[in-house]
Amino acid sequence: MKNWLHQPSAKYTVTILISLAFYVVALAASLTWLKAGVDGPWKYVVAVLPVLPALGVPLAVVSFYRAMDELQLRIQLEGLAFAFVSTAIATLTYGFLQNAGLPDMSWIWVWPVMATCWILGLLLARRRYR
Repeated sequence: MKNWLHQPSAKYTVTILISLAFYVVALAASLTWLKAGVDGPWKYVVAVLPVLPALGVPLAVVSFYRAMDELQLRIQLEGLAFAFVSTAIATLTYGFLQNAGLPDMSWIWVWPVMATCWILGLLLARRRYR
């Protein structure tokens, strides 16, 4: 079991799961306190509270990337490049469509769009390097 925990993918998984667990707790607390009517400058602090545990995710990702071999890094780079450009085009397009009357969309949807594009980009890149 000790050897498993020393694998880069295991460290990544554990760090992500811990970050997500704290994120869920912080999100529940934030929403509860905001619903209870926190006022003044504290409401902004409470609103962004879930961001703090989410900061563990980029740390885990960078650490995991540093442990990858060159081919895996190339696949990830292609997936991220696809996600970046696709998300930019999707958000830009929707922004223009808002000028034509579509409803405003919350920024909270940018990450799910980017994550979906990242997964699609990874699938395309992996298929290319088979």
